[in-house]
Amino acid sequence: MTAGLLSRFEKVLYFFVYIVYIVIGLYKIYVLRDRIVSSSQSQYHFVKGWSLLQRSNNEVRLRDASNDELENFGDFIAVFWPFYLLHAIVSSVSLWRWPHMQRHGYIAVSSLALTLTLHWSSQLMFATLLLSYFLTAQRRSKRFTWLLSAIWLGIINVAKNNQWWLDQVGYAEYVMLIVTLSWSVLRGCSYSLSRRRQPDDIVDYLSYAMYFPCLTYGPFISYERFKRVTAVPAQSSAQQWKRFLVALLRVGFWWLLMQCALHYLYIHYLARDVRVVAMMDSVFWQHAAGYFMGQFFFLYYVVTYGLGIAFAEHDGIAAPQRPRCIGRIHFYSDMWKYFDEGLYEFLFQHIYAELCGRDASIAAKFGATALTFGFVFIWHGCYTYVLIWSILNFLCLAAEKCFRAFIAMPAYQRWSLEHFGEGGAQRVYALLATQLFIPAAFSNVYFIGGQEIGDVLMRGAYLSGVGNYVALCFCSYCFFQCSEMLLSGTSKRRLKQSDRL
Repeated sequence: MTAGLLSRFEKVLYFFVYIVYIVIGLYKIYVLRDRIVSSSQSQYHFVKGWSLLQRSNNEVRLRDASNDELENFGDFIAVFWPFYLLHAIVSSVSLWRWPHMQRHGYIAVSSLALTLTLHWSSQLMFATLLLSYFLTAQRRSKRFTWLLSAIWLGIINVAKNNQWWLDQVGYAEYVMLIVTLSWSVLRGCSYSLSRRRQPDDIVDYLSYAMYFPCLTYGPFISYERFKRVTAVPAQSSAQQWKRFLVALLRVGFWWLLMQCALHYLYIHYLARDVRVVAMMDSVFWQHAAGYFMGQFFFLYYVVTYGLGIAFAEHDGIAAPQRPRCIGRIHFYSDMWKYFDEGLYEFLFQHIYAELCGRDASIAAKFGATALTFGFVFIWHGCYTYVLIWSILNFLCLAAEKCFRAFIAMPAYQRWSLEHFGEGGAQRVYALLATQLFIPAAFSNVYFIGGQEIGDVLMRGAYLSGVGNYVALCFCSYCFFQCSEMLLSGTSKRRLKQSDRL
């Protein structure tokens, strides 16, 4: 079903509703700022903002620093930025003068960074994980690989609750190592399960497992992608550096924009204190809080993944695509495919596809999907809000599979065309799909903001009266149609480009 069947007026109407809702929702969140700061119920002391953004009357403008992940990333960059610079220099010089030594350079930079900054216990844990996967890979056994992964996921979850270790290393290193170990489990699996790996080549393994730009903040790059290194001709080195610098400037721009916005929009605090969400004019506008939580979540990964991707592409590695904006995602399966492409490839190739083939029964596919999300739940930390999010993910994807199978039935297609025509059939399709879009969108709030805010917004969507749901459904329908049109336009441009080639 394509949105190209709709009239021009109708298309303009959908985008108008979309833009108006976003603008008004943004304003509603903006006016909450002063009420949050002045409220005696505020549970959080905001930090002083940038001097450039202070008010002319000398009143201090505060910044929302309540998102731990974003603040931890800023602290990480403040410590490790010299090693990013060193990596770029070592990688470029070795590629220019000694290409066969480039992998050794990856290992040297990462080793230096970890040795100079981490506590001995953190170094020991990380080195043990790397060694265990390398030794397991020599057995070429999927069972041993997954058994080792289960052991390490158990160790990581125990380490999260170890107060002695937290006291020894401090909170910043604690977070860094937990995240690094979690990504390293995936990298160890990818290497061990790969058919392209070179046996007993520890340099090859360590250069992949210790690739510094993606070591802690991603994205995940499979071993197969890492091995697909594209040679960079000498004459294009200036162009490569230009693309690299543009990519870094893009990352810096989005980070600055996000930091600037947090002086005016306390969006992260809304997830921290749901009583603030209740201050909004109506339940209908509370939905806007969920939308912007998703957008700030997207921007965070544009920055963190974008940084790793910029370095990987500069080094000639076949990195995954950058996250797709959630405003352009209207089916939840696309959220998994295009938001975190590297993680999706791992889950699909090493879990889902191993459990069921293309011609497997529906029951087998649902079972494989359930087990895949079981792994997602454990890998993300076995928290209650992650469990709720994983279950909702599974239910939304299962419902989407059923919906796609239904609309693909010849009988339904004939009936819809006979009764509604082509344009009407597309509207019915969008209206039905919207009923999947709404719970899928709100399910993400559980992961982004936690169980409390997820419960509030989900109850607001479904238990706040027919009028509220009709209004939410209409706006979501407009969002869905806009996303369909954007997707259709992108597909047409790609088709034209392929025809030219």
